[in-house]
Amino acid sequence: MSNSFFDKLSANLTNATRTVQQNLKNSTDASKLMSQITAENKNIQENLNAIGKLYYDICKDEPDEAFREMVDAIKKSEKRITELQESVKIIRAREPELVPVPEETPSASGGVKSQVRPSAMVCMGCGNTYTEGNAFCPVCGQKLVPQYQDTAAAAAAPAQTADDVQTRQETPANDTESEIIDAEIIEEPVNLNKPAASEEAKFCPYCGKKISVAGQAFCDNCGHAV
Repeated sequence: MSNSFFDKLSANLTNATRTVQQNLKNSTDASKLMSQITAENKNIQENLNAIGKLYYDICKDEPDEAFREMVDAIKKSEKRITELQESVKIIRAREPELVPVPEETPSASGGVKSQVRPSAMVCMGCGNTYTEGNAFCPVCGQKLVPQYQDTAAAAAAPAQTADDVQTRQETPANDTESEIIDAEIIEEPVNLNKPAASEEAKFCPYCGKKISVAGQAFCDNCGHAV
């Protein structure tokens, strides 16, 4: 190969390298100038905004006719901002809608009556009411029935307290089971809230449940006379 071929090849490689380098330099220099142009445009915009604000502050009450529409638009926006800020204050001051909390009823002794479920059991013979733990009336032996037909009726009923339960002491109905109560039990009201003395503890001979109430005539679990 002649020397002219290698000289031509070397010149082409050199020119290609220089072209790439020049293009890169051109792009870098142009980017720097574009950044300066952007900065100057930003500076112009800030000054125009400042001029416009200064003009608005000075001439907003009596603007030149050429600026009246823009001034009115700014005033309208300022009024709307004030209204929105007031709405924000009202929203932040809103309180939640709380559910009323039932008040506890104080008892005669100054304490608080314990609340029981309103769905108590009632004796159809003597009228006494008991909690749902009893199946038979300990006074007359009658089978207890729910005081309310369903949960909806129980929920709608006023809440009962411990003083409302087991307070009515009436003469038992004249049926076969209630006739076996002796006269002393009928004449003297039974205090269902008084526990039986430990030395007099009795148990039902039919179901074996302990008789825990003094003067109890019938088992409140099975209904048999004790």
